[in-house]
Amino acid sequence: MNLTQRDQILDLLMTIEEGLDYASKNTRDKAGVMLNDCNNGLFFLQNLLQEHHAIHQCIQEAIHILNSDIPSRKTNELFISDIYRTKESIGTIKEIVVNKLDVELEVLFLPYKASMWDSLESIYTEAQADPNCKCYVVPIPYYEKNEHGEIIKFCYEGNEFPNDVAITPFELYNLEERKPDIVYIHNPYDQYNKLTMVNPNYFSDVLAQYTKMLVYVPYYVAGSIESVAFQLLPSFKNVNKIITQSSALTNTYLSSGVDSEKLLTLGSPKIDAMVTLHNRDSELTWYWEKMIENKKVILFNTGIADLLATSMWLERIEEIVSHFLNLKDYVLIWRPHPLTEVTLNTMRPNIKKNFLALKDKINQSSNIIIDKSSNVYTAVNISDALISDYSSIMLQYIVTGKPILSVVDEEMTREGRNYFSDYLGCYFTNEGVTVADFIDILEKDKDYKKENRVNRFKRSITNPDGNSGSIIYNKIKTELINKHFTVSEKG
Repeated sequence: MNLTQRDQILDLLMTIEEGLDYASKNTRDKAGVMLNDCNNGLFFLQNLLQEHHAIHQCIQEAIHILNSDIPSRKTNELFISDIYRTKESIGTIKEIVVNKLDVELEVLFLPYKASMWDSLESIYTEAQADPNCKCYVVPIPYYEKNEHGEIIKFCYEGNEFPNDVAITPFELYNLEERKPDIVYIHNPYDQYNKLTMVNPNYFSDVLAQYTKMLVYVPYYVAGSIESVAFQLLPSFKNVNKIITQSSALTNTYLSSGVDSEKLLTLGSPKIDAMVTLHNRDSELTWYWEKMIENKKVILFNTGIADLLATSMWLERIEEIVSHFLNLKDYVLIWRPHPLTEVTLNTMRPNIKKNFLALKDKINQSSNIIIDKSSNVYTAVNISDALISDYSSIMLQYIVTGKPILSVVDEEMTREGRNYFSDYLGCYFTNEGVTVADFIDILEKDKDYKKENRVNRFKRSITNPDGNSGSIIYNKIKTELINKHFTVSEKG
């Protein structure tokens, strides 16, 4: 039994108590009708809880008292006495339900893209280890949109998650029936994303109807913004908690109008995933293993932010790719954001043809790999360094201590920006560090910024040492249980 089901039992017991109070203050005819309803409620609970001997016995006692005689034939004193005795029995039942009934938390994770599972994974790991928790991972279907906002493709990635994650098909998990105690989501957009949309059955306003603890954990690590506030999504009104990675990000949410009670500054599971990189399966395909043999490996990451904001986005990629085509002692693993081609189709169709031509050129090369997998950590693990535009991977990668060349515009490193995580210890092309300079740093093994880069980043993030998921899970669990027991005590 989960907490929600337990609370439904307590709610019914409170309703029966209210019915008994009503009966004690009204005419016998009205009292008889109400006591009959109370009886029906007790019979329902008797059937529901028949395996719980102590509760079952108390319910039988209450039913016996109510049915000991017809209310209209009792003296007023005896009638009131029976009402009082029945309420005493119900009080005992409530005490047993609260203190002795075994309660198991039901926790539901609703990812939609397998590549974003790392934003929930360390929370799931903690939930799995909790003997008083039953957790479900239900990947939800989503749709891709065209430039007109029309749905053009049904997508489901339930078969792309790690093998150690027990997946439940979305068709087999009935939210309305199960009413999970806690629901974790990492997509806050509902119908407002221009690129994709989760199935409307999983919009935040729907989910909020079936749980008392809807938790949003961002699918990204936040870097910086120019302003001190941002435009809020409608879903933020529906969630109970928002997890933030740093106090700076929490302050921005507050400045934007989010209630402080919704905000928990507990870090990011995506940082956990990078800290625990050594525990991850990095089994290579034969093709990758053969290609990287005796060579240095550079991970080249491109996100969505610069694709949308930078007119020279493709030219930058072509320049970096061309540089490595001539470096036979290096392998470049290019990892475009999983939504790159959807974004090109919808937002930048004018460069789609040239993008595909570049992919064809790379596919014919002998030292460049395009990584399309949902798991970035294999590429991170085998890489010696990272070249990246502005993205979560650039920020996460800082934790590894490996060198990073950041290909961002000058405005992204200005002093007056609002930084949610400090990435200013990286090397930057806008500060004059070229790809050739970066290769020279690798060749000479002289990463003079390493200590400063890692320390700055860790100081700017809450719980940066790999335990954020554990802290999030236990904090949410504690808040939920305290909330439920407060409600029970009031009853």
